[in-house]
Amino acid sequence: MNGRLAAYLALRSLRRHLTVTVATVLGIALAMLVIATILIVDANSSEVPLPGMQTLDLGPLAADPVTGEAHSAQIWFERANEVPRVTRSLVPTQQGAARDGLTVASPPPPRGEADYQAMRLAVRLSAVLAFAVGAIIVFYTMRFSVAARARELSLLRCLGEERRNVAGSLIAEVLILGVIGTTLGLVLALPAALGLLGAGISTTGRTPSSELVIPWMELFAIGNLGILIGLLGVIGPVRWFCRLPVVDILQPRFLAAETELHHRQSAGFAWLLPVLLGASWLAVRPFMQSWLSVVQFFLTEAIVVVGVAMLTLWWVRPLLRGAIHLVGAGLRIVLPLDAQLAGKRMALTSHKLIFTVAAVTLVFAMLTALHDITRALKHEIHAWAEEALYPNVFLKRMPDTVLPRPQDFARTMHQYELLPLRLSHKAEGELPVRLVAAMDINSLRHARGKPLLLPGGVILSRTLAARFDVMTGDRLVVSTRAEQHRFKVIDVTDEAGYYAYDGQYVDIKSYALFTNGNPLFADNLEHTLGDYLVVRKRDGSWISNEELQALYPYVLDRRGANQAFWQIHEIDRDFLIFDFVLAMTVLLAIIGVTNTMLIQVHAREREFAVLRTLGISRAQIVRLLLIEGAVLGTVSALLALVLGHMVGAVSVAFLDRFTLFRYELVLSPTASLAIAGLVLLACTLAALYPALVANRVSSAESLHYE
Repeated sequence: MNGRLAAYLALRSLRRHLTVTVATVLGIALAMLVIATILIVDANSSEVPLPGMQTLDLGPLAADPVTGEAHSAQIWFERANEVPRVTRSLVPTQQGAARDGLTVASPPPPRGEADYQAMRLAVRLSAVLAFAVGAIIVFYTMRFSVAARARELSLLRCLGEERRNVAGSLIAEVLILGVIGTTLGLVLALPAALGLLGAGISTTGRTPSSELVIPWMELFAIGNLGILIGLLGVIGPVRWFCRLPVVDILQPRFLAAETELHHRQSAGFAWLLPVLLGASWLAVRPFMQSWLSVVQFFLTEAIVVVGVAMLTLWWVRPLLRGAIHLVGAGLRIVLPLDAQLAGKRMALTSHKLIFTVAAVTLVFAMLTALHDITRALKHEIHAWAEEALYPNVFLKRMPDTVLPRPQDFARTMHQYELLPLRLSHKAEGELPVRLVAAMDINSLRHARGKPLLLPGGVILSRTLAARFDVMTGDRLVVSTRAEQHRFKVIDVTDEAGYYAYDGQYVDIKSYALFTNGNPLFADNLEHTLGDYLVVRKRDGSWISNEELQALYPYVLDRRGANQAFWQIHEIDRDFLIFDFVLAMTVLLAIIGVTNTMLIQVHAREREFAVLRTLGISRAQIVRLLLIEGAVLGTVSALLALVLGHMVGAVSVAFLDRFTLFRYELVLSPTASLAIAGLVLLACTLAALYPALVANRVSSAESLHYE
């Protein structure tokens, strides 16, 4: 092979198709930018657990009240029954992580650490998915580029050029594009990563590390992988071109198109597979849910959903053809000629558009799934805030002040129609403990018809109950060297016992609420009872500043509504890195669609020239390509919503099972319509520039070519 000649032909081809070259380089660079940025950010994300989470700390429960020496305390639960309980499984889950109790010798895994690592894994997988989208676009761009230039390459063969030199020029093109795009992406990744790290964004949601670390080996490996993907995209077309006789390529195009169309129409009914699989699963789902354990059922359903999602790709072809007919029928009254031309052309080239639709579908399905996950997280916070935050105002006692007399305190509460909960300090540790005034909590529970909290009882928050796999009716056992204490779990709820403060989400939602008068806490927590106060209006209305001033010596710490806003803001900040990945991936998808349509425009120069000589105006050619972009957007939007919600449902179900919190899939028709509109707009805008390029083509030059 003549290397110099191959390189010369490659450079001439890249200069001639400069717009396609730039779009391809940008596609490679964006895909590399996303994955390289995430790798750098991940290498600089803190992996060290928060202080106090590695060792077992039982707080005042493990200390002798006289000597202060630590006891070898043990904590476990005596269960009233074993059904239903968390099923042991090889699948990771934090629910029931401390099911067998707590000892100093064998503490459970650090609280919340699995959540951070799960988020880190999700970020890396989303970056890989973005890289996969770029790979698909680059892969099929190379294939389309070779197919679109088949006549040009065949003419080179007719002029005496050898096959290996033509193949070498194509491989040289890919190497040039791959090296330039990869280098550009890696260069841009460093400032992008520094910007994310500077804004406090990491893959774990924690504060980034102070020293910059560059994962050179991972970046080198992913760069070579990007170039390899481009080479794989061109190897198939090169082999096809080398084996195909030149006369078959240079024959009249409409004959080849008709033959190809007839061949495609003889396809089977593979597109029915996802429907049949989905219907079969819905039929047996109730029985599987009763036969299998919770984890086994979740795994089975996840496998079925992934299978349906993969099989749904067979719907691209029939949906695309159906959308072509629908758009043609809808526009036939207003734009009959445009609808006729667009419909015929897309019907003939639908096989070339499948992978473009698949790439766009993949991008916006990921966007839809991430929206479902984020919405589930925020819904969980809102549901918890309705119980623990929104109606409440959190106050703390001024230092060195005397608590009001009980009768004065009761009079003030009655005067302003307030419901109080006087709390103690919270004993942090693997079993976070807080005391509440018996008269406060029992007045509230009596009014609601719930069992009273007595010295022999305990109320657990939902998060703590999930961690220990505890239900109402179980008994908490605290065994120290001196004696053994048993407390009956009378309720699992978040409506009482929470006091707003900053901290790790799993920690601030974990507590065991006891009442005063219990000897276990007489010498450690009970003297702090009343240092904190949580109040709400009886009718749930806003508590004014005047009413708060009447509660002196208690002063305002924060309002529950503000705390809820802070929690949601934290969720938004943690998900900013996903927003970065999605923004780059959406831009990558737009470039991919634009590039594909540009390649088709260059391949259809003679077609447009013939249409222009037949009297078709430039405006009609623009409308023709915009209609094609709109059809691609319509099909992609439909598939993206279906696949995205399926992936979102499985992800939310996994979060609900994996974490200590309760997540539910909450669909938003408004958000779904907005995403569908974004898909349609992106594909339509992606077709705008190729439409303008098509109008700049010289009809005379195109008809004289070849």
